[in-house]
Amino acid sequence: MKSSINERIKKIVEQSSKSVRAYAEFSNIAQTTLNDCIKGSTEPKFGLIDKIITAEPNINIDWLLTGRGEMYRQENKVANLTLTIDEQEPHFVNSSGVKYYEMPNGRFRMRVPLIPVKAYAKYVDEYRDAEFVNDLEEVEFIVDKVGLGRYYAFEIKGDSMDDGSKRSICDKDIVLARELSKDYWRDRLRNDEYPFWIIILGNTIVCKQIINQDLERCEITCHSLNSSPEYADFTLSMNDISQLCNIVARQSVQF
Repeated sequence: MKSSINERIKKIVEQSSKSVRAYAEFSNIAQTTLNDCIKGSTEPKFGLIDKIITAEPNINIDWLLTGRGEMYRQENKVANLTLTIDEQEPHFVNSSGVKYYEMPNGRFRMRVPLIPVKAYAKYVDEYRDAEFVNDLEEVEFIVDKVGLGRYYAFEIKGDSMDDGSKRSICDKDIVLARELSKDYWRDRLRNDEYPFWIIILGNTIVCKQIINQDLERCEITCHSLNSSPEYADFTLSMNDISQLCNIVARQSVQF
């Protein structure tokens, strides 16, 4: 009897030798969504299927969608045509040292330095030190195209940006952020497109939504998604900011 797509997704997870939680993190899928799919309580949406194929490009998409054919693409049974990421030469390295590895489906694995919470204090002091940045652990994001900017990954600290909604940025989430050159700080920030920012100050790093910008006074108003009184809006002078990075992607560890 032909299996359902939910059963085929369950089989993929089982054959990965990962727990549901680990596979969800590996494929950038919310664990609750993956659990519901495996249990058969919800039909998988296109976004979930796309994330599985992106994470495991050797899966035969026709098999996944219809049950026809083999689970894995035939060329991968004949020979292992792809190298692991550590064995591959980067397809492209931009001027900031960000590495891009081409995937069989035409997308890219983007490898960037990670600033964990434990390194916040040192990063504040040494973020322009190339040797320090080069020694940081790296993490990967899957992207559609090569970017020419300066990118970093930051581990989030605290729950100020967690309001329980899908847009929440939770404690220990990893975000991909693109540095905005100081040359553009006096221009209107693109808050509609990129509402959430990593802001590096003289003594700390914060993640906030910028809800207002006073170009004359060179000030921004920072907002937390969490409505708790301790996370009230506040104003920052751009002169007190060392680095400003807009968040363009997120890997959630909250399920």
